[in-house]
Amino acid sequence: MKLRMGVVVALGFAAVVAGCAVVPAGPPGHVKRGAVVMAPAPVVIVAPPRIVFVTEFGVSFAPDLADDVYVVASVWYTFRSGEWYRANVHTGPWVVVKHGQLPKALVKVKPGQVRKVYVARDAKKHGDQGNRSRGKAKD
Repeated sequence: MKLRMGVVVALGFAAVVAGCAVVPAGPPGHVKRGAVVMAPAPVVIVAPPRIVFVTEFGVSFAPDLADDVYVVASVWYTFRSGEWYRANVHTGPWVVVKHGQLPKALVKVKPGQVRKVYVARDAKKHGDQGNRSRGKAKD
């Protein structure tokens, strides 16, 4: 029994170190079964990213990052793992923010929506420049 409990404690410690939280799956004191719940990976932005303003939404956006990161009124926001997070600086700390506490500009934003509009606008912009560079003859 002691060996079994030691294994459970060791696995629990390993899960916590790996970014997981071990949640008992039963009444208090019930340790035979358990569920490992994966916590979202922390938001890590090492260097200040390039920020562009997306006029269609009225928010600033970091297009070069893997996650959608927004800046509204000098506050940083991101949506990941079903939650909104905010930070006063890009390096964090990041804290969960309820949807009702988001700035008006972000309340209507769906995950991936700003990136989609920005990429489409950027592609159109580069496409237009490409047509001009081909030197079409004027009538």
